[in-house]
Amino acid sequence: MIYQVREKLFRLGEDNDILNDAGQPVYQVDGKVLSLHGLMLVNDLSGNEVGQVSRKLVSLLATYEISLAGGVSAEVHQRFSGPLHPKWTVTVAGGADMEMTGNFSGHDFILTENGQTIATISKAWISLADSYGVDIVDGQNDLLILCSVLALEAEQDRSQEHNRGVGGLGVVGGFGGLGDLMKGPL
Repeated sequence: MIYQVREKLFRLGEDNDILNDAGQPVYQVDGKVLSLHGLMLVNDLSGNEVGQVSRKLVSLLATYEISLAGGVSAEVHQRFSGPLHPKWTVTVAGGADMEMTGNFSGHDFILTENGQTIATISKAWISLADSYGVDIVDGQNDLLILCSVLALEAEQDRSQEHNRGVGGLGVVGGFGGLGDLMKGPL
């Protein structure tokens, strides 16, 4: 199944729409702007919460926790890797781990499980708001993979804000992980 994860153009927090291949909304993501954890609530079109994505406050590298309505939980954590191939691991409670590997530009990622590609993720190069195409192989937990993409997108936004000198709450300094604490005063 093919999805599009699209940031809302005018937004506070990590607000996104998730569309199917026909361009119809499937999920709505409500990013809580004043949340220290970068909480994102994923809702179906009836407004029922089907998942949550939140950032761990204290971790050496970026780590996000995912919990789905059906009891599935996972952790998406950045791995130590060179700048040419960013890597993330998706650790699923009671399931097989998945690996997300990107290219130099950070625009394309492949998600694998047991060495098999289960999803490809591609960020639009030219767009008013960030947009990701997500192509998921049939038989996978689509919502879990989409929440993993939300974590990746949130961390890329944090990285861009950090490079501009803007913190996680949209102010200079902001709040971050252990890396921000280790830098000392600005």
